Amino acid sequence: MSEPSPLKPVYLIVGSDRPKVRRAVQRLRRRVVAESGSDINVAAFDVESGTAGDVLRALIEAADTPGFALGTRLLLVSNAHHFKVKERKELIAYIHDPMPGTTLALEAEKWARDDALYKTVVKTGDVLSYDLPKKYEMAGWVRERAAAKRLPMSAAVARHVLDVCGEDPRHAERLEREIEKLALYCRGAAAAAEDVDAVCAPDDEARIFDLMDAVGHRDRTRAFGLLETIFASGDPKEDANRVLYSLLRYVRQLEGAWHLGASDQGTAAKQLGVHPFIAKKLLDQRRNYDRRRFDRAYRALAVAEPGMRGRAPATLETASGVNHSDRLVVELALARLLS
Repeated sequence: MSEPSPLKPVYLIVGSDRPKVRRAVQRLRRRVVAESGSDINVAAFDVESGTAGDVLRALIEAADTPGFALGTRLLLVSNAHHFKVKERKELIAYIHDPMPGTTLALEAEKWARDDALYKTVVKTGDVLSYDLPKKYEMAGWVRERAAAKRLPMSAAVARHVLDVCGEDPRHAERLEREIEKLALYCRGAAAAAEDVDAVCAPDDEARIFDLMDAVGHRDRTRAFGLLETIFASGDPKEDANRVLYSLLRYVRQLEGAWHLGASDQGTAAKQLGVHPFIAKKLLDQRRNYDRRRFDRAYRALAVAEPGMRGRAPATLETASGVNHSDRLVVELALARLLS
């Protein structure tokens, strides 16, 4: 096996794919520790731990102090994107004349390519960039992360993981933890949809999506079970607002689909401004509603909205118009909507 190339004087490890950024930092750290035999050659700094100026002064002082152990020293800076222009200029000056035998690693969530420090790192060291895929690429990302954990997974199961856990790229770290749990559960066997349902914790957005689906099918038992789960997993007040306005949006979408008449999925998606997958659900579910049920739904939601602000009539969700529970307001609205 060939010897690894010498470490460069500076690295910028940057990107929105936080799990990959974290692994790159860990690889660099492990290599320095392996070469020296201990972690005495690793000094860590976090720009969020104090003022940027104080962190920079501590960093430069450490860089100017000779190491006492064999091997390369690593100066690891987390959240380096918080450095301001002044600190970045000082870092550029250091990078132009670095301490021999020392590697500076800057970890950041983002960094503009036209920034002077970025350009300096490109010339002197290396930029390791790890950005998350777009939403439509997330299924491939899930399969890639599963393969890295020796978990065989089909495209259909990867799509199901996203349906359960959410497909927002910003929540990649949470998604990776769910994939890790799934890999431990499957023990090398190919993951199936049933395994995902058994192990993976649903994302709040996915739960609300399922709740809207239950409302579309007028499935009271499932709707109230999902509502209970949503309230149990987070802030009842915040979740009550999210659920209420999700219900209003979904009822409007259902009514829009109901007015379309005979329509195909693609046309409905364009007319309603939703994803074709959502359009198909709306077209299927609209048969469960008529004008009377839509009117009842709007009345229930109209009563609930002022109830969330503590101005409901005394005979409804509150006593004397004083709001006692946002959760109760939403529960009653859902009961009336599906009555």
